[in-house]
Amino acid sequence: MNQLLQTLNQKLASLNHGQEGIVKISAAVSDKVVAFKSKPPSIQREMLNVCSDPYTLAQQLTHVELERLSHIGPEEFVQAFGHKDPLDSTKPCFSEQKTSNLEAYVKWFNRLCYLVATEICMPAKKKQRAQVIEFFIDVARECFNIGNFNSLMAIISGMNMSPVSRLKKTWSKVKTAKFFILEHQMDPTGNFYNYRTALRGAAHRSLTAHSNREKVPFLL
Repeated sequence: MNQLLQTLNQKLASLNHGQEGIVKISAAVSDKVVAFKSKPPSIQREMLNVCSDPYTLAQQLTHVELERLSHIGPEEFVQAFGHKDPLDSTKPCFSEQKTSNLEAYVKWFNRLCYLVATEICMPAKKKQRAQVIEFFIDVARECFNIGNFNSLMAIISGMNMSPVSRLKKTWSKVKTAKFFILEHQMDPTGNFYNYRTALRGAAHRSLTAHSNREKVPFLL
């Protein structure tokens, strides 16, 4: 009994720590957004100037994913979806119960989508936009190789947003073969059959690999 109580206390402490972290991150992001908007466009820094190595960025995204994912307990999935009436489409998926870590993870996915789309649309010249697109394609490929499927899907979703997908002249300058392969891996056809196959393959490889690589699933 004492061991069970100790485990529960550790879990609650971890969840509380995660919620405090979410509040701090949200406040910091809000402050940075205000500061970003107040700066002249000439001194706003683009992603390629901050991190020009796709593998490094994919690694950092994976660290963020694992940190956020570690705070989500199974009880949040039960609270979010377990009591939802399948016949009542007016009720939101997330109830008013304690699902803040799960909601924060979904918000992180959306933020990454918009970050990708924003970084692509910011450059004024087609050549520069094409370079950013190819950069994020390489980042997405590295995420796939690492096993970070959530960031992979977020990047693909960001590049498929309307403001990006309608840049036809920009896309004409991009080597899209790698992008189409990644899209095929995350194709929703057959209840995401290709993705589920890739996830099972990554899980199998991790059992025999010498390195202890983590896998970050895409929450369907």
